[in-house]
Amino acid sequence: MISLRKSLLACLFTGFCSSVGAVTTLPPSLKDGLIAPLPTLLQHQSTFLALGDDIHWRDASGKSLAQLKLPAELLDWRYPVQLQTGKIISSELVAATVFLPEQQPGLVALDPESGKLRELLRLPTPEFKIENLCLSRVNGHLALYLLDERGTAEHWLVIDAKGTANAKLLRRLPIAPNSKSCAVDDEQDLLFIAEEGIGIWAQVASEESAPGRVAVDLQKPFGSLSGSVESLVVVPQGLVAAVAEEKQLAVYSTREGKFKQQQLVDLPNTDEPERVKAVVVAAGNNSLALVVGDEKTGNHFLSLPWDSVPQKKSPHTIVSITPDVQTQVMARFGDAADDPAIWVNKKRPQKSLVIGTNKQQGLFVYDMQGREVQHFNTGKLNNVDVRYGVPLGKKVVDIAVATNRDDNSLAIYTIDPKNGKLRFSGSVATDLEEIYGFCLYQNASGVTYAIPNGKSGEFQQIQLSAVIDQQDKNSHVWQGKKVRSFFVKSQPEGCVADDKNQRLFVGEEDEAVWTIGAEPNAGTQVELVLRAGDVLVADVEGMGIYQGKNKHYLVVSSQGNNSYVILDATAPYKTRGVIRVDLDAERGIDGVSETDGLEVTHANLGGAFGEGMLVVQDGHKVMPEAPQNFKYVSWEKIRTVLALE
Repeated sequence: MISLRKSLLACLFTGFCSSVGAVTTLPPSLKDGLIAPLPTLLQHQSTFLALGDDIHWRDASGKSLAQLKLPAELLDWRYPVQLQTGKIISSELVAATVFLPEQQPGLVALDPESGKLRELLRLPTPEFKIENLCLSRVNGHLALYLLDERGTAEHWLVIDAKGTANAKLLRRLPIAPNSKSCAVDDEQDLLFIAEEGIGIWAQVASEESAPGRVAVDLQKPFGSLSGSVESLVVVPQGLVAAVAEEKQLAVYSTREGKFKQQQLVDLPNTDEPERVKAVVVAAGNNSLALVVGDEKTGNHFLSLPWDSVPQKKSPHTIVSITPDVQTQVMARFGDAADDPAIWVNKKRPQKSLVIGTNKQQGLFVYDMQGREVQHFNTGKLNNVDVRYGVPLGKKVVDIAVATNRDDNSLAIYTIDPKNGKLRFSGSVATDLEEIYGFCLYQNASGVTYAIPNGKSGEFQQIQLSAVIDQQDKNSHVWQGKKVRSFFVKSQPEGCVADDKNQRLFVGEEDEAVWTIGAEPNAGTQVELVLRAGDVLVADVEGMGIYQGKNKHYLVVSSQGNNSYVILDATAPYKTRGVIRVDLDAERGIDGVSETDGLEVTHANLGGAFGEGMLVVQDGHKVMPEAPQNFKYVSWEKIRTVLALE
């Protein structure tokens, strides 16, 4: 819990001591303009970044330690930030601001060791007046939000995970109109926005997040705020809001995403406090140093005692890797791309294909460079899988089979083993009411089974075969014979078969991953593999099996936290690690979020995919914004970061 004790005095700056809620006079050079206390110390005293006609780094007495002769307004900072210039890597404070008179957003960097203050980057000047700005840090890269009071924001990548400063537009997103201020809680991945006359909102900060917001606090009678919020600042597990009309600071606990106003701090010596900046410093106990400013009375310093509880850590650290290839996007925005399969060209592996479903349109086929080579407008296809060497009359073909939600059937496509050309070959009806997820299983005798499931929790095992069409003796008709049903208690989707070990792995979205024997006579009782929780975060979605030389691994989409859990595909199903697919700014490929389907292969596909690859569906395409697509990831990267065999 956050503790606010009015009786405690904190002396954070030499010569400046104040009780909670009291304001203190600052030196003349810190009195006016926009200033922010920094975590960078000089001779055990805190320092400030000050904006106005120039940009200054100042010590506690107000003395200028470094200067940039650039007028600027608005300010947010992060420290430390790793920057790379050529072969030189440095750890610096990076501040975002707006350069005047152009009103051009940009970054400045401060190296506390050398005392050097420099301009780092300028973004393109937007077509709107920047109402405010805030930085966010996620997965090692730094991004910048620019607020437009008309109800939109631009979200820019400004420093990538390698430390390279390079501005790239990630997305444009809807926000509350008349938004006055923003602040990002990096640890909880939350963007807070103050809407004038309404209150404070929170939404997910990551560029991969979907639009949507929840109220932190609203003005009376809908909440506890007595006036309009002009400025916000995030502190560990907390949020401080400047309520200008009431001359108050509203202090909130935000621990674990739960918002609760803890205290109102009066600011009697101010007129209309419209700015608040803060930093946590150590002065015996953790304390919060704030600078509150308004146009008439200037800047004021005050301090609050501040205790925070360490965040609960996951038993497995999520490791970030980057994608190698992305496919062309779907034709339209919306929930479309869903599940991929990989067809391996056994004679020319570099000519292998990725086959992906579009659940609004049909089936799409991509080459190893992500280019679309075929598509079929054959209905609302959900999940797809591939198997090889299936008899079709006197021929032997490869097949791709997908669940069709239009008529609860199985759509079957033949694949020419020589050139990879697909052809729609027919359908097999099922008696599932709402067909959903799917996988194929092929046993050692070459018998191929379809394993569709329905939203009710039912899985069916259907033996597939092709017979001569009685109407056209030169054609064949696909038939399906149901040989087994089994159930999970709630909605499933993901499914994958380990053909070599005759095992099925199935996902129950809100509950767990289960396993069951793959042969029709293996019974109907599923066994627990991994329950949803802190490591595997619901929804449990797509899954695939990597058949390594020494070990087999099960890869599962942990959709609730945009990650993938890797575990042994044999009992006792030990978890080997958790990965996340992050953006690669150099290649211009965005990261991956809300993955529905995935597939993985151990086959040597050449180039970066010599050890195979993982293919995942991306629920949100950004940098730039576009309809959904699929991403290819080298298995070598996964093996390396998780130290797999």
